[in-house]
Amino acid sequence: MSHPSELWTWEKCADKMRLLPGRNGFPKSSILSFLGYELDIEKGRIIDTFTGDEITRGNRTYRSITHTIFYVLSAYSNADEVSPTGNKVSSKQFRGNQFTRRGYSGEAFNLVRTFGSNPEKLVEATKVLGGDVTNFPVGDIAVELYPLPRVPMTIVLGLADEEFPAEAWIYFDETIESYFDSEQTYFLTHLTVKRLIEATK
Repeated sequence: MSHPSELWTWEKCADKMRLLPGRNGFPKSSILSFLGYELDIEKGRIIDTFTGDEITRGNRTYRSITHTIFYVLSAYSNADEVSPTGNKVSSKQFRGNQFTRRGYSGEAFNLVRTFGSNPEKLVEATKVLGGDVTNFPVGDIAVELYPLPRVPMTIVLGLADEEFPAEAWIYFDETIESYFDSEQTYFLTHLTVKRLIEATK
């Protein structure tokens, strides 16, 4: 699925946004809160709660953010709710992954660049977004957060040593594919990593 900006506008997505209150973990409210954003589904206004600023749809700087939000939430509004199972998968295990060119190396690089030498910052940023440290069988430190109410994401850091550089891995609950295809999951991941980094500023 493509991500053309002309499709993911408030005017074309408003009806889907208004389906979400009371569904897929969102409370019945005219404000959808996720990843430190607040979307007013009556007016289409998005507030960045980190700064208090409105993410203005007409501003070129913010346009990609609003398109991504409407793209992801439109897909989420179409899905039937499924409870997480706790079984983790990586993007390489998604069905149909061979049909998308989206990789996660850029997101992993940004995680390592920002948090690789200071994993405590990752923990702090995760807590800002409502998540916390979790146990994971690989890596040195892992955190789990919910970019959307029924979509857990696990981020794992392997710290640098004498032999190997720092690394980062991103995992999802296996039910991710009940909500998103691989392309939509990529955009949600990109937005989540962006917000984690912004939470440290």
